[in-house]
Amino acid sequence: MGVVDLYKILVFSIFFAGGFIATYYLTPVVIQVVKIKRLFEKLSERSSHSVHIPSFGGVTFFVVFIIAMSMAEQFFMIGRAVYLIPAVTIMFVVGLKDDLTGIAPRNKIIAQVLATTLLLLSTDFQITELYGFAGLHMAAPALVIPLSFAVIIFFVNAFNLIDGIDGLASSLGAFYFTAFAIVFAFIQEWALASVSVAMVGMFIAFLRYNLSADKKIFMGDTGSLFIGFLLVAFVIHLMSTDYSGKLIVKDANFGVWLIAMLFIPVMDAIRVFVARAMERRSPFSPDRNHIHHLLMDYKQLTHKQTTLRILILNNIICWIFWPICYYLPHFWAVMALLSFSVLFSLYLRNIRFKLRQKASL
Repeated sequence: MGVVDLYKILVFSIFFAGGFIATYYLTPVVIQVVKIKRLFEKLSERSSHSVHIPSFGGVTFFVVFIIAMSMAEQFFMIGRAVYLIPAVTIMFVVGLKDDLTGIAPRNKIIAQVLATTLLLLSTDFQITELYGFAGLHMAAPALVIPLSFAVIIFFVNAFNLIDGIDGLASSLGAFYFTAFAIVFAFIQEWALASVSVAMVGMFIAFLRYNLSADKKIFMGDTGSLFIGFLLVAFVIHLMSTDYSGKLIVKDANFGVWLIAMLFIPVMDAIRVFVARAMERRSPFSPDRNHIHHLLMDYKQLTHKQTTLRILILNNIICWIFWPICYYLPHFWAVMALLSFSVLFSLYLRNIRFKLRQKASL
């Protein structure tokens, strides 16, 4: 192991410890402020709690990200914070407003469009080559720019919707940023790998409170909108990077693997939006049709049990599709992901049908 490798391990250790320590000691401060000002999570018929719980865990997330991104700029001099931090800040402010007083879905989408526009002004987040993904190579701006907007706005809301039970969004966030750290290390994108490591430390520390019985706090929209945006911004950046031959998957299948890695929020949002559209309801109308609600209600699981099962499932899907995306041609990798998605959606549809039957008795 050379001096350079030791230096990178030291840097990663600093970022991980910094994210963990900052979150561990800042979160109780946020909890105290929330309780004093009575800024509690709103209860509804979909709520899995019967008492008011402090929200605004995303305030700590934002502080950790800003510090980590600023430090990464100093360590590696990449210049990506110029566009990424302002865009993320927009999402943080929108989430904060939503947690404080609420915000109309239309205004939330407008803010997401604004943040996405700011992000895509950077050449580091502009896709120009697809390496055969979906049969495409050169990415025409007329196709890629609208698609980038759609992907970012969709995933931000998908991650926001998955934040429905204790520990789920935080556990998935820790897993996703771990995967991003590995991928960024493969392509030698050390700055964003370091930021990803800091986010992993942050989520691990946050779970101590998110799963706590006496010091519980939710990330709230303040956290879920901002984290969802950051995750999909990393996806767009990876697809904008020259990753040809640098990853242990076929170049054309890298996008397939990214979808598999983010499977739970992506699949769940598509399934829920389609179900609501078929019932002629708004895609943002509330219900208990999400994967976490269905599993928890059907199998009578606790929050922790449900979170653990979904986390394990997403891990299995991610790492099974890594060799699939390495060995199979692009067409068959896509077919494998689509087939699994359809079968799993049918399984959840069957659970929903049984729950409705049980409720009608």
